[in-house]
Amino acid sequence: MEWSYRDVRSNALLTTFHRGWRAWLKLVAVCSIFAFIGSTNSSQASFIDGIDHLIGSGTPLQPQNAKVLISYLSRLPILSELLVAHPDLGQHIINSITEHTSWLVHIFALNPRYFADNPEEVAVVVAVVAVISSLLRFCVLNVIALGQYRFIMESRFSRDVAWRRMLAPFHLHTLLNMIRVMVCYHAALLLWWPTIVGGIYKSLQYRMVPYLLAENPEIGWRDARRLSIRMTDGYKWKMLLTELSFIYIVLLRAIPVIGLAVEVPLFEVLQTEFYFTLRSNPALEDGSLASRAFVERAFDGEPYACLRQDQQAAIDANQPVYLLKDLDVRSRRAKRGPLPYSVIDLIYMFFVFCFVGWVWEVSLHLFQAHEFVNRGTLYGPWIPIYGFGGAGIIVLLDRYRESPTRLFVMTVGLCAVLEYLTSFILDFMFNSSYWDYSDMMFNLNGRICLAGLLAFGLGGLLATYVAAPAISRGVGKLPPRVRNVGAMALTLTFLADYAYCMVHGFNSGAGVGEDL
Repeated sequence: MEWSYRDVRSNALLTTFHRGWRAWLKLVAVCSIFAFIGSTNSSQASFIDGIDHLIGSGTPLQPQNAKVLISYLSRLPILSELLVAHPDLGQHIINSITEHTSWLVHIFALNPRYFADNPEEVAVVVAVVAVISSLLRFCVLNVIALGQYRFIMESRFSRDVAWRRMLAPFHLHTLLNMIRVMVCYHAALLLWWPTIVGGIYKSLQYRMVPYLLAENPEIGWRDARRLSIRMTDGYKWKMLLTELSFIYIVLLRAIPVIGLAVEVPLFEVLQTEFYFTLRSNPALEDGSLASRAFVERAFDGEPYACLRQDQQAAIDANQPVYLLKDLDVRSRRAKRGPLPYSVIDLIYMFFVFCFVGWVWEVSLHLFQAHEFVNRGTLYGPWIPIYGFGGAGIIVLLDRYRESPTRLFVMTVGLCAVLEYLTSFILDFMFNSSYWDYSDMMFNLNGRICLAGLLAFGLGGLLATYVAAPAISRGVGKLPPRVRNVGAMALTLTFLADYAYCMVHGFNSGAGVGEDL
């Protein structure tokens, strides 16, 4: 197959600009979306960088907080050992953590007292968030980029591609395979890049893997890698030269807005044009591997911009039919169907759980300290975390009621997250502690403990199998007007209590809201 630089470049330019300004603006919008979320290399466009700095995700750390944070990060066991064994690598990891979580440090900086009093927790939270964000970027954002590739691939064959086609690859039965292939793809490149030359060579050799996956989300890593090697065999140098011939376009990236509107979409279209140019190689037709990978017959034709006007009109009238269908969000609905409780039922459940939690906390303190204390953050007889936890279990986990073991484990996990976050937020916002499990075994920063979570797990089973049905039956026996007025009165009273606390301060004192 002859590789014509002029044909590849002209097809990329025609595909980008020939279809009209509406299609071009849609292409720019799609590239901007994926650039903004950081799932494509075009996230380095200056305009996107400017937005990142504006919202604080790319701004430098505040010097004093940075020094405190770096100091405690260097004392973490894993990082401290790494610093001793490999000082440069350890310092690089610490710098990377602080750089990519600067937005989180800025949030902590809103409360200097908390930052100074809890540096260990801040350091651990920042490190955990950095690890999670890195895993998400590696395992999720790279997969999300397939939506952009698919949209641009289809844009080559029609004037107007529906927005929903960005979601076409993400069906549940293929999602796990896409994650696995993209993780293998980026891991392979990551292992080769330290050699520099090997990294450049392999990035060209494996370049077609994401596009093969965007066309056929069911293709495996081995098949995609082998086919990409076959497709690029003898053309890697020509691909590199073609990219270099676009250097005058790439320079536009330095210009705000212009780079995002011209260079970014054009460069992405050029990569897609590489794929279709190599896909049309006659030498691939005799292989069963290609027949399994190239499943979209609509991709076998000429680019839309290269067709005659009558052919373009026919395509405009009848859009190409693809094997990869639209994502059907309705298919995600739980097998059990809709929740068997109404909104009014959930409102009453919320307040019942709030009150039961308040009675439990007050009774426990009365038994231990022999004094009556309102243990809630608000002034009324309710503790919101119990209401949100109980209602949340019903809304999110009622579908798993057929499996008590699974329901119990998921309830424990949900309550652990809810209780830890609530304790952290109250601590951070008000420098007050409403509960402390430091003297309990198997506790985490005194915010959650194993015994409490097991109790919440049992409470979740009781709420799901006993309390929720009983509350629903009781509410159903009330006259409609009484039921609705009662729900409204409870809600307005709760909101009034919350508004009073926002103005005059939340409940605190002996045994509750202790100042830290």
